[in-house]
Amino acid sequence: MTEANKNKIISWLKKKKRLLIGIGTIVLIIFMFLFVDFFSLILKIATIGLWGLLLLVATYTIAFILRAYKLKLVFKGLNQDINYSTAFFSIGICFIINDLTPGKVGDIAKIFVIKDQENVKLSESVSGIAVERMLDLILLFCISCCALIYLYFNNLSETGITTILGQNIQIYLAMGAILILSVLIFLIILIYKTELILNVVRKISIKLAELLSRFLINFNESIKKFKDNKKTFIYIVLLGFPTWCIDALIVVIFFYLLGYQLNVILLVLAIILSFFSKTIPITPGGWGISENVGALFIFLFYPEIPFVEILSIFIIDHLFRSFYIFFYGGYSIFHYNFNLKEMEKLENINN
Repeated sequence: MTEANKNKIISWLKKKKRLLIGIGTIVLIIFMFLFVDFFSLILKIATIGLWGLLLLVATYTIAFILRAYKLKLVFKGLNQDINYSTAFFSIGICFIINDLTPGKVGDIAKIFVIKDQENVKLSESVSGIAVERMLDLILLFCISCCALIYLYFNNLSETGITTILGQNIQIYLAMGAILILSVLIFLIILIYKTELILNVVRKISIKLAELLSRFLINFNESIKKFKDNKKTFIYIVLLGFPTWCIDALIVVIFFYLLGYQLNVILLVLAIILSFFSKTIPITPGGWGISENVGALFIFLFYPEIPFVEILSIFIIDHLFRSFYIFFYGGYSIFHYNFNLKEMEKLENINN
């Protein structure tokens, strides 16, 4: 094959990337639905019923109210007083775009919505979202690490929980805690020894190093401003815990409504893992990836429950969340007249 033909193929794939991703995702979702038995899935949704749906709406709404207030506090700490409504609806736009596209393009949309609605500089809007994301990342790792340490010292083996890998659960919990602690240490080094890490990353990918450098410069500059707003910073950190715990509680509710009273902390860890998997830019909203990641984690600890049963509950969880986001995010787009055609520009910036 000639170089010209290769370039033509690459050019065609780039142009049709979104279409190919869309088709691939639909095929993956159909296969996954058939794998778990579509009619069994419908019966489970019917079992959850109206009260389960209302419980989801109430729980998810509380989580978004807290998220919006936390985002407002982040900008307050950066000496930018944005309206609560801007924070709330920008999150709605962010979530629906994240649910329609691979990766986290929605965060870029959130940056531009806040910039346009509040007349703040682009750099200041980027700084606010950089702080929000980095703190969320650190917080999720902290929650995961604390959860694993808690489970380790409570000795899951004595509660009758086994794993598909063997009886000695404590080893896996300890390995998980060590791994997450290592990531936390890496993040701290990344913040305080930015150039050292960037020099290593440049050897792997110059483009990745540039993106990481841009993000960290904004984050480090922004954090300095919190020296005069220490109380606000503490409030932001404290708000993060209930926000993510309430968000993770939804999958716990679904498992319990469907008669599976599993360890709550293991379920929280599973949903955190599924959140992380959504950041991998493979399918829109992490469909087909996040459900399997969460289900596999739970199956490792409860091999006596068929994998398809666990997977079906994670599919239901994702379905309900997506329907909620469709209405919330759709209204947010309508409220600010955010043009989805801008997505192409946002993706180009992200790339």
